[in-house]
Amino acid sequence: MATQRFCIPTEIVQDVGCFAQLGTVAKRYGERALLVCGRHAMRASGALERAQTLLQQAGMTVCLYDRVSGEPVLALVEEARALARTEQCHVIVGLGGGSAMDVAKAVAGLLPLSGSVAEYHAGRRLEGPGVPFIAVPTTAGTGAEVSNNAVLTDPVRGIKTSIRSDGWYARVALVDPELTLGVPPGVTAASGADALCQAIEAYVSIGAMPITDALCQEAIRLIGRSLRRAYAHGDDLAARSDMLYGSLMAGMSLTTARLGAVHGMAHPLGYRYNIPHGVVCGLLLPYVMAYNADYAVGKYARVAELLGVDARGRNEREMAQHAAESVRELMREIGIPLHLRPFGVSQADWPAIVAESLASSSLRHNPRPFQEADVQAILEEAM
Repeated sequence: MATQRFCIPTEIVQDVGCFAQLGTVAKRYGERALLVCGRHAMRASGALERAQTLLQQAGMTVCLYDRVSGEPVLALVEEARALARTEQCHVIVGLGGGSAMDVAKAVAGLLPLSGSVAEYHAGRRLEGPGVPFIAVPTTAGTGAEVSNNAVLTDPVRGIKTSIRSDGWYARVALVDPELTLGVPPGVTAASGADALCQAIEAYVSIGAMPITDALCQEAIRLIGRSLRRAYAHGDDLAARSDMLYGSLMAGMSLTTARLGAVHGMAHPLGYRYNIPHGVVCGLLLPYVMAYNADYAVGKYARVAELLGVDARGRNEREMAQHAAESVRELMREIGIPLHLRPFGVSQADWPAIVAESLASSSLRHNPRPFQEADVQAILEEAM
């Protein structure tokens, strides 16, 4: 058996109100900060103004890059990196969901390097370390605050993939459930579906280990008991806390255990048909779980228990199948679509989707080995 390694060098600060520490934390790393966020949500919620104030009160100069929108493309990273260079920033702060944090993470990692963002996205070796990155998540979904990769899209090559490095972990993650209270139901559903998918896929991955198993089980339990509540009652701080901490633990796990067929297929489908990442993950998850069930019976049975399925009178195999059914019902209740056809998915595109899925490292960690016929079987089921 190959030696397994678990590494999360990020300092995690978690509690209601811990966002107030942003200025103190950032000041450790220099005098000038690039603050990266989206176009609207952080401004509307007041989080952007508060972040700027906290940094300024710590005596820092704040440079703002607030143009992140949707799935991040390479041009955003290049533009933000140029601003950070011009303003001679010492530390990069990512405030928002996974897209904002991924842009901030990539800017921090690539800031001192000579090549273009596109070159590194295409596989050029990272020649050295970046500058410090601080993550402040405001949605409970990607776990980007504790992962070592940035998922970026290159429209020129038509590819959505990650740049990954152990040097890209955030120095500090400020995980404050209060920042998620204003997230709308649709975003709560999509980000929550992504978090649950990451927890389940990392749990059954062939790269799983006892440490990631423990984290994933708790993540599944927390998300399973609180996603419906967070979706229906966005001001429920206890539910929001469960979701954010569950997302955090899933993110800690996936870097080591990796993911599976859902994420391997989600990237080409999401990019080609403009389906939000969390939506396509939630849509595919029950189909992949049912398809995988015989290859990880014990773990899927445990997933069912963690999601509240009564094990009395059911054997392990029955419980494994109930896990997929339970996830399907949860997705339905939070408004995640159950079929691909309404998004315009065409059978004519299947060969390209299959080829791109099979090239994914995520798919290679799926408990059931996937070939072309397997990807096609999931597409057929999900249509």
